Amino acid sequence: MQQELHPWNWFAPENSSVLIVGTFPPTQRNWSFDFFYPNKNNFFWRVMARIAGTELHYPSGESAVEERKNLLRKLQVAITDMGQHILRSDNSSLDENLSVVEYMNIFQILDENPGIRKIIFTSSSGKESAVRWFNLFLASKEIKHRFPTGKRPIKSSFQYQDRTIELVVLYSTSARAANRISFDNLVELYQNEIIV
Repeated sequence: MQQELHPWNWFAPENSSVLIVGTFPPTQRNWSFDFFYPNKNNFFWRVMARIAGTELHYPSGESAVEERKNLLRKLQVAITDMGQHILRSDNSSLDENLSVVEYMNIFQILDENPGIRKIIFTSSSGKESAVRWFNLFLASKEIKHRFPTGKRPIKSSFQYQDRTIELVVLYSTSARAANRISFDNLVELYQNEIIV
C-alpha cells in the first residue's frame, strides 16, 4: 500500500455553477499531463470539448493543462475528486484498489464557490466510488443521504446552508466503463447536466 495526497485538490473557475467529482487520479505512470483525468484513454476531456464545441489540440504537457482549464472556464465547471489522501494497493489505477484516509473538503469548495448548485459524480459502481465516498463524507458531517436506485442519470439533492445542491450520478468516462454507453450518448448525458 502506498500513501498519496491529491496533487491538485480542485480547480474552480470564477462563476462555476457545476462541480464534477471523481474518485482519485490514476497512478502516475498513466498520466499524459499534470491535471485531472490525465489518462489519454479516458473520454472525459473529449466529452468536455464536444460540449464546449471545440477540439483538443494538445495531448500532453503544460499546453494540455491550460487547454483543459480553458474548457472548464468556458463551461463554468469546477472539478475535484472525493479522495484527498488515499492508500493505493498494487500501484493500480482501479478504484477498488483505493481506500480513503481523508476526504476532499467538498463543503470548502461550495463555500468558496457560491454559484455551484449541482454536483455531478463520474463514478458510482463498485465497492469504492465517488458516490460512496461522498455519502461517507456527508455521514462524517452528520448528514444522512442515500441516492435512489435506477437508470442514470440518478438524481438526488441535499441542503447545504441556504442552498439546495442537486446531485447527479452519470456514467463514468473511463475506457473500462465505455462499453455501457456510446460516446454520443455519454456526451448528451453530460451536456444535459452542464448546459442549463
